[in-house]
Amino acid sequence: MVDRTWYGSEWQTSRPLKIVHVGDFFFSLKKKAPCQFSVGGKLSNGLIRNGHHVIDFSYRDVARSSGWFGSRRMGRRHLFRALKEFLAFSAPDILLLGHGYMIPPFVIEEIRQQQPGMMVVQWNIDALFVEANARDFAARHRVVDASFISTAGPVVRQLIGDKGHVGYLPNPVDRSVERGQAFALSYPEADIFYSCGNPARLRTICGRDWDMDVFCEMLEERLPPSLRFAYAGVRGQPYVSGAAYALLLEQTAMGLNISRRADYYLYSSDRLAQMVGNGQLVFMERQTGFDRIFSDQEMAFFSSLDELVELIGQYHKAPESRKDVARAGWQRYHALFNECAVADYIIGQTLGPLPEEAHAWRHLTNL
Repeated sequence: MVDRTWYGSEWQTSRPLKIVHVGDFFFSLKKKAPCQFSVGGKLSNGLIRNGHHVIDFSYRDVARSSGWFGSRRMGRRHLFRALKEFLAFSAPDILLLGHGYMIPPFVIEEIRQQQPGMMVVQWNIDALFVEANARDFAARHRVVDASFISTAGPVVRQLIGDKGHVGYLPNPVDRSVERGQAFALSYPEADIFYSCGNPARLRTICGRDWDMDVFCEMLEERLPPSLRFAYAGVRGQPYVSGAAYALLLEQTAMGLNISRRADYYLYSSDRLAQMVGNGQLVFMERQTGFDRIFSDQEMAFFSSLDELVELIGQYHKAPESRKDVARAGWQRYHALFNECAVADYIIGQTLGPLPEEAHAWRHLTNL
């Protein structure tokens, strides 16, 4: 085990770790535009800025590069072989698997036999209420040293059992990635932002299932006509990515953070970090549990649709108050969940045990 010591606010290693990070980063052969807000890319940034030697291994691209017609499924065998060969060549201290659905448990076991001194860690930001995600996460947990997931509470242990180290993974922000400060704008381009990849997929909001086109239309009817919406993928607007998506985040004053469900403790899509990281005032359901970490002076929490409508209207009429709350949320989120802090937490929790005062928010996660 690598020697680590706690110095007040951060861990120190006796020497930098070599980490092979398998995941998706800021570029993909499949996409037309790089994924500017990739969690994998931000975590690698944090690990590097904390002094570690990080080697990014883009597993989907490795598979696509050898598969017929660019098919990653047809390149799986090449992926397994390439990863094993690279790990044998590089001999890292830690193999960090981001999502890693293409790396099945039997391959992880073979890798562990090949590299007996190497620790294996997985992280995942997919929703556990999706059966396939839950099944794959639990299967890999049985063959790794530690797991991190963007859901907290008893449901995680109910899924994976009592054995093994598991921690909550906050969606990280990175000031080199989330570069906007919407709260500082005197005249933002729009008032409220919402992005949705599939509006017809129902989302449960305050106990009711909604088609998001219908939901947004309802909000438009109930809110002042002066309020300007910035949509992506909903209400007839095209889904956007890359620089166009970043501009929407940076130029819109407020944002709706609505995941498919709110009853999985501390779960949110990574869009939460993208919105608050760019200085938007974020609205989200109180049921998510984020109000245990952030106050009503840092985010706008609601428990009913009437309360949501009231809050949006209130902050629309009071831009200075909206700026103050958005700024406070931006400051606190960046302080708690920046890329260096989250990366440090992953390493500290894996090599632990962490001191009581280290990353104190983790005591609220019930893991």
